[in-house]
Amino acid sequence: MKRIVSLEGLLGLVILLAAALYAYNSSPGITVRNRFYTPPTALQKLLKRFQRLQLQSEEIPPALPFVYRDENPRDFSIALANQPLGLRKSQVLLGNPFAAAPFPLSYSMIYRGNLVVLFEPGYFACYQLPALTRNRKLEQQLNTRKFAYHWVLSQELVALADGRPVAFTEKNGWQPYTQPLPLSQQPKLFEDARYVVCMRCNGEFGGEVYFYDKQQHCYYIARATCPVAVTKRGGKYFVLSALAHMMGSAELQQIDNPAELTRWVGENRPQDRDFARSYDAKLSQGKKLFDYSGLLLLSGFTLNGQTLYLVSWRNTTFLATWQAGTFRAVDPLFYNDIYANDPVTVDYGPAGVLMNIDSSEGVETSCLLFAGNQAIKINWSKSSVIEEYATDPMAPIDSAYQWQITDSVDVQLVR
Repeated sequence: MKRIVSLEGLLGLVILLAAALYAYNSSPGITVRNRFYTPPTALQKLLKRFQRLQLQSEEIPPALPFVYRDENPRDFSIALANQPLGLRKSQVLLGNPFAAAPFPLSYSMIYRGNLVVLFEPGYFACYQLPALTRNRKLEQQLNTRKFAYHWVLSQELVALADGRPVAFTEKNGWQPYTQPLPLSQQPKLFEDARYVVCMRCNGEFGGEVYFYDKQQHCYYIARATCPVAVTKRGGKYFVLSALAHMMGSAELQQIDNPAELTRWVGENRPQDRDFARSYDAKLSQGKKLFDYSGLLLLSGFTLNGQTLYLVSWRNTTFLATWQAGTFRAVDPLFYNDIYANDPVTVDYGPAGVLMNIDSSEGVETSCLLFAGNQAIKINWSKSSVIEEYATDPMAPIDSAYQWQITDSVDVQLVR
């Protein structure tokens, strides 16, 4: 058989291919490749933001579409997605119609297609979704007395009036709430036919998630620092936690059966106990799917059949998917860094997903509504209206451009 390539030629070819591969993956090679990368139009400004931060921190950028890559399999990477969501974004400013105090008394929620907000001095303001027009008929039905807090439990509107829980029905108005109340004055994270889920956060000292069994009237506890969202897929519960301490951290755990967690045997609600005496107690945990440091995941939810995470990384917030350690940015949202101390995200089904954003004082300053192809940021004060971040490499790091009406983002005052 006739030899086509000599051994010396074959060795030379291998060396040439190895050199080409090295050049392809070298820093100069990546620089050349990145010049020919064209991001999706909806993500171009987000890419400029990341490139600006890389330039100012003198980082060597990875090969696009990755904007951050760590070879450690336990760490995370960040990349741009091929297909952005293309959400239509808007901001609105809703003022307290009853008093000067701008912020609600409890976290806002969705009830029968309305955003229901409890303002000082204890009255409800109701806004029909998605137009956010005042529902004065519902307000008149609800505001027969003053209230201190409210929830939606088993699709019923429940509130505290004179220290006692009452429930609303259109037929009978407000009546004493006769079911067990598993929540203190705290928001609900999740609810299905079996469980009501809430949480407690003690910052860097830890946190917990509580599954209240509506059939057995008991609590099951798992350690989680600090829960921001609970989703359910395939009969399993996914608890997303985030801690805004130092560089930030994020964790996702899967709980197959809450009844197999640590069962609470105290007389009071577990979230009401003295945490300082028992914060080091041995508690159950679900299966950890990831545990990252160096970023925050402020929310996790399902939108149009896709699981999304609200990522806050290097003073930049965006929506992303997650798979095999990589967050792929699918929407830049409002070109800003959204921050919250103890955010809560609740899925209200066809009405949409609502994320409550709070301040360090524990009051809701704004909320984010995701419904269909829309993302609406609802602000209770001018101070919470967000401005666009800078992308110009020459601009100071702490400056922001004058907020512009771009990419369908606008601010409207709704009275």
